[in-house]
Amino acid sequence: MNALAKANANKLINKYFFNGPEELNQELENMLYAEGLFIREDELENCEGKIYFSGNNGVITLNSTSDIKQKKFTLAHEAGHFFNEKGVGSYFCGYKELYGSIGNNTRESNANDFAAELLMHEKWFIGFTEKQKISYDLFSNTAEYFGVSLTAVTLRYSLIGYHPVAVIMSKDKIIKWISISKNFSYQFIRVGNKVSKLSYAYDFYEGKEIPEFEDIPAEAWFKEDNNLKKRNARIMEMNIPMPKYNSVLSVLWEI
Repeated sequence: MNALAKANANKLINKYFFNGPEELNQELENMLYAEGLFIREDELENCEGKIYFSGNNGVITLNSTSDIKQKKFTLAHEAGHFFNEKGVGSYFCGYKELYGSIGNNTRESNANDFAAELLMHEKWFIGFTEKQKISYDLFSNTAEYFGVSLTAVTLRYSLIGYHPVAVIMSKDKIIKWISISKNFSYQFIRVGNKVSKLSYAYDFYEGKEIPEFEDIPAEAWFKEDNNLKKRNARIMEMNIPMPKYNSVLSVLWEI
């Protein structure tokens, strides 16, 4: 996580004396307005949000057709550009900017770091999730508590969660992005590869029923990882299907 982006988010949390996500969510737009940002909605093509800013003021436009949780994260992401960069700037942010920048030290990635820290403040997030077993309910309840999407929660968990995990988003059988905890045993999955037939994620694309979680061969996802010396190594896989987008969010952890 970018240290400056994290510091900028924490500065706002402390400035407005927020004690938890409920308070922040209630006052998020009012806080950004007080900081010089005007927020509006409009139908945007191939774009979740955009921002124009100059000096101490800016305008954020959110895609009116997006769901409320996506709007919130996009709002925090666009605000991240404003607080991280200052000066003058303009950005149009779609799927590529919001998720294609994961793990990269770029302005888009830094804006995501700001948004994650603001909406899921590290102290609050760890306090809510620590020592709980990995399950769909863990991520679902956390998403409800913070008012964000399952995608945002699993990404955050991969960075600061109690258990090391790997999170993979695939669409149309193609791996689109990954986020892996630093202390997870395997670290390399090639973005752009096809989902392996050894995974239950593949079964989703074939129209088959899939379990909530089950053990699979580690090579289903990490066949190119240099640490995969034992071909019989196994890991746990949990899949969260997103039929509307023909996508699957897969969460992996070690047995």
